[in-house]
Amino acid sequence: MSGDLLKKKVEDMPGMPADELKDVLPRILDEIGSFGTGKMLEEIPDLLSKIIGKLVAVDAAKLLGEVPGVSDKFMDLLWEGVGTRAPKSEELRSALERTSRGIHVNLEASDSPLRGHFTVSQGKLSGGSGLLHFKEEDYKYMGPTEILLKLLTGELALGSSNLRLQTAGHSGWASLLAPILRGISKIIKGK
Repeated sequence: MSGDLLKKKVEDMPGMPADELKDVLPRILDEIGSFGTGKMLEEIPDLLSKIIGKLVAVDAAKLLGEVPGVSDKFMDLLWEGVGTRAPKSEELRSALERTSRGIHVNLEASDSPLRGHFTVSQGKLSGGSGLLHFKEEDYKYMGPTEILLKLLTGELALGSSNLRLQTAGHSGWASLLAPILRGISKIIKGK
């Protein structure tokens, strides 16, 4: 598929009804993967934000629960995109380098199959779908799908007492993760 045709499909997503999105989202995610997530982010810097925005607008938990496998495809695309762009972000690169020891973070939705993880090691960030084994986990964010997506896009203030976002792990990790999450959210927004 050409980049222009795929770009048009992505640009048309915000106006798409939920039923149509259920049918096309898995194909769009596959096509982005085939085209190259990094290449697509060059074409549409806020690609990840557009996808997350549409998921939230149509009730992400419901859609991810009804379309088998799309949650994993989305998380893999998200972390591939963030990992690809992280070296280009001075702010995120600096936050990653300040994390002297590796950190392993899980994200788990309480109302959908959305499960993902990211790891910071030797100044680099990687991640994907699924949860890391409990013994590897240093920190975990849990809550409704919409809250986790807002955490990733920076729309959920860190440090505020949000009863819908739960965490597990040593509280010292929270202060290390805050600048990393801010950097991740800027990448997601295409900044």
